[in-house]
Amino acid sequence: MLGLSRRSLLKTIALGAVLPARAFGQSARPRIVVAVPTQPDYVDPVMLNNTPALRMLSNAFDGLLRIDFNDNMAVKPAIAESWRRLDSTTVEFTLRPGVKFHDESTVTAGDIVFSLSQERRLGPTGAGNTVASQYQQTIASVQATGSSTVLVTTKIPDPAIDKKLAAWSAQIVSETAFRKAGSWENWFKGPVGTGPYRVISNQKDISLVLKSHDEYWGGLPPFASIEFRIVPEVASRVNGLLAGDYDLISDLLPDQFESIDTSRFDVVGGAIANLRVLAIDTTAPWLSDRRIRQALSFAIDRDLIITQLWRGRIDVPHGAQYPMFGDVYDSSFPAPGYDPEKARGLLRDAGYNGDPIVYRLLNNWYPNQVLTAQILVQMWKAIGLNVVLHPMENFSQVYAKPSHAIWDESFLPSWPDPTSMVWRQHGPGGGQHALKIWDSPQYQSVGAAFAKSSDSEERKELARQALEIFAEEVPFIILHNNGAFYAKRRELAWAPYPALVMDFGPFNPALKVTR
Repeated sequence: MLGLSRRSLLKTIALGAVLPARAFGQSARPRIVVAVPTQPDYVDPVMLNNTPALRMLSNAFDGLLRIDFNDNMAVKPAIAESWRRLDSTTVEFTLRPGVKFHDESTVTAGDIVFSLSQERRLGPTGAGNTVASQYQQTIASVQATGSSTVLVTTKIPDPAIDKKLAAWSAQIVSETAFRKAGSWENWFKGPVGTGPYRVISNQKDISLVLKSHDEYWGGLPPFASIEFRIVPEVASRVNGLLAGDYDLISDLLPDQFESIDTSRFDVVGGAIANLRVLAIDTTAPWLSDRRIRQALSFAIDRDLIITQLWRGRIDVPHGAQYPMFGDVYDSSFPAPGYDPEKARGLLRDAGYNGDPIVYRLLNNWYPNQVLTAQILVQMWKAIGLNVVLHPMENFSQVYAKPSHAIWDESFLPSWPDPTSMVWRQHGPGGGQHALKIWDSPQYQSVGAAFAKSSDSEERKELARQALEIFAEEVPFIILHNNGAFYAKRRELAWAPYPALVMDFGPFNPALKVTR
């Protein structure tokens, strides 16, 4: 198509000489160092659901229920040993006896009520700027009905509430420890949860250190401690692994696979359930015309991007959906297509005159982000679109009003249901909805009906309608599933999930440890 070659797209990253590897300790449970590019801004699940938070903090906190990423995101017991739906708005949870917090106190029904309270959802500023306010917005009340039973009641019928309570932001923390901290700022320095590891230190731009919680209800954690070392540059992470400074590194790019000595290290990972998209301000000049948005999408040769930048190791989904959604997943729905001639025709019909369209670009928040953007600009140029890259330093700049631009986002299926993706972002209370970049009464009606429906056939039909709206209106452009690749010392028993979470606990099948 454009004659773009791998040589023209990628630069060789020079790596240092291979040095002797650092040996593991002789302890039955080793201490490991994991090199990652970034760390969470807040050490509390209630605040954020971004990549660093999910990767690291999932090892320090548990919810009433848990999502098994190794079993198609099935919802399973955690702090609650069982649960049952009493009616369309009420679910009863029975707590597992004797679950210990990191400070060795025992989890009570009162801790559950506090953890899922409005106080927590409102966050440090009291304005509700937390991910919990988005995930848990249907909760009306949480009541302790006994020493080991809790009732969660929703404002409207919410058939996905148990899945939401297994997802990020609904983790259980100690009310006593929170009150003792005296402020959110102090709490962030030493939060107390129930996960397999507890937070020991969090030094900005240096490291986040976790230590084994030996009384973990799910079994003995496999590692004595985990240090997440902050190493922004991928070449530095690779060099550190080869030199023996790190046991595992994240965000390895396919172009660096050959740099790894496969006699000593393993490259693991692949496509994950994290949909890379381009967000679009549909109120912007030209971008308000859906023909322009459709042309932007049709101009993209996704196969080329996947082949050249990802070595064919990731894929393009059939619309904004995943098989984990169960019987509402529609495998017959087409993946976004590549049709440059159709794109040119749409531009002619729209009367596009070559005015610049702004692409606000962060520096590799997502793997291969800058290279992908550069390729996209060339693809759009080939069909007559003038898209201009505007470098940004952070998401605050990306979201600054008026945006009148496109930018990179990802839609994470935080629980195994369609409400966890586009509706979570573009429905009431969602982050994209708050930006006011797409107003579709039709989608709002379809999404609201789906969110409260328990009828299987109705949900299938509504899910299909939503996919058709996205394809026609193009409020965002689907690029591909994201990829997550790692390199590790061969003797380190660890395996990744097809998800952002990096699980170092006893539920990871690769890390079975007995007391």
